[in-house]
Amino acid sequence: MKRRLGAALVLASALLAGVAGCGALPGLGGSDPGGAGAKKDGKVLDLPQKTVYSKGDAVDPSAGMTTGAPARGPIASISPLPKVSRSYPTPSLSPTECTGVVRPGVVNGASVLPGTTSATVSWWNIGDPALVEYQLTWMSQELLIGPQPGWTWLAVAPGKGCTRVTATVTGLVSQTPYVFVVHALLRKYDSLPPTAPEIARSASVRML
Repeated sequence: MKRRLGAALVLASALLAGVAGCGALPGLGGSDPGGAGAKKDGKVLDLPQKTVYSKGDAVDPSAGMTTGAPARGPIASISPLPKVSRSYPTPSLSPTECTGVVRPGVVNGASVLPGTTSATVSWWNIGDPALVEYQLTWMSQELLIGPQPGWTWLAVAPGKGCTRVTATVTGLVSQTPYVFVVHALLRKYDSLPPTAPEIARSASVRML
């Protein structure tokens, strides 16, 4: 009987010691600094359940803060690129042949209005002050066996300004194709001999 009473006393003492020690466990009312209360400047703060933090400081959600997901605002509309209006220069109606000077190696076109035994040939006046006159010639495009006929030259007075110069060629053969060539006879200078460069040539044109 004494043994049972002693064992009961030992068991009761152990239980009391265990209950007293539970107060030191975290979350059970002990003074552990890592418990439910947070400290700031050595003072325990009783924060609301849904406390949020702004830059490290506790803020009351009722003051306008929210613990929900951040709301995304509307994406700023990107303005379209401005339209750039480009103005291009209006091409001059004056032909490029009216340069005012003979360009070495440049041969322009000549227009031909065919007839039966004659043709009207026209080209642009270059307006070079050294121009004395134009020399117009023509060649048959038919193949001839034996000696070829010599060239015939027709002198044509230069025009004034940017105008068309026109000349009429006679003595042609009907149904025969011809090519017409224009040379410019330039005035002799002290350091340069007189020259007569080709400035215009027509395509092969068949007479009527």
